[in-house]
Amino acid sequence: MAETGLEPTEAFHYNRKNELKAFDETKSRVKGLVDSDLTGVDDDPNLRHEIAKKVGEACERWGFFQVINHGIPLTTLDEMIDGIRRFHEQDKEAKKEFYSRDNSRKVIYNSNFDLYVAEAANWRNTLRCVMAPCQPLPQELPAVCRDIMIEYSNRVMKLGQTLLELLSKALGLNRSYLEDIGCGEGLLMVGHYYPPCPEPDLTLGTGSHTDSGFFTVLLQDQIGGLQVLQQNQWLDVKSIHGALVVNLGDMMQASLPYL
Repeated sequence: MAETGLEPTEAFHYNRKNELKAFDETKSRVKGLVDSDLTGVDDDPNLRHEIAKKVGEACERWGFFQVINHGIPLTTLDEMIDGIRRFHEQDKEAKKEFYSRDNSRKVIYNSNFDLYVAEAANWRNTLRCVMAPCQPLPQELPAVCRDIMIEYSNRVMKLGQTLLELLSKALGLNRSYLEDIGCGEGLLMVGHYYPPCPEPDLTLGTGSHTDSGFFTVLLQDQIGGLQVLQQNQWLDVKSIHGALVVNLGDMMQASLPYL
């Protein structure tokens, strides 16, 4: 949906708020980074030092880095993507129990969290689940992707601990500093789905934005489309099968000591 240049007349008056409300109530929704290899990082202090240095440099220069050999099996990553696809490709009736704009709920399905305030809607649907610090009961999660959501979130939490240790080291802090102050307690899982758009010139799957969390671990599918902003230029992030993209946004783009 996008606003047009039509002028209101007595016969026709475009009311965006009413149109958005009608859409929302259908509950259908619209259907060159641094690579860090984490193999052996827990066993070799020298390797940990080198990886922490690379992570610090990537944070300062880009705010992003890509992680390979991170310990999460490729089968788990593929099944996570398939699980999100299965959820979104169910019929309307199977998904409507999860539809909500109540942010106090742990599990929410909708399209565009900012639907009523954004200038234009993005062409995507989203399943959003708060998986930590208090994980939902299994029966609260969609059955079609329940098991993989639990497995994947547990593995990402473990990876997150390793990343926090590396970030602490890059900042010249005690290894456990960021975890000790609570930076790794929460996990919000967001599963986007981008169906074919009949008028792609009028919208985007996801517009330009900065993430609100401490850091984001992003799993791309093989279609690609992710871009990062570097020196006022949008650069493509090539999808690497099995890799995860870590985004720190503005958090650590400052001078780091690389101890």
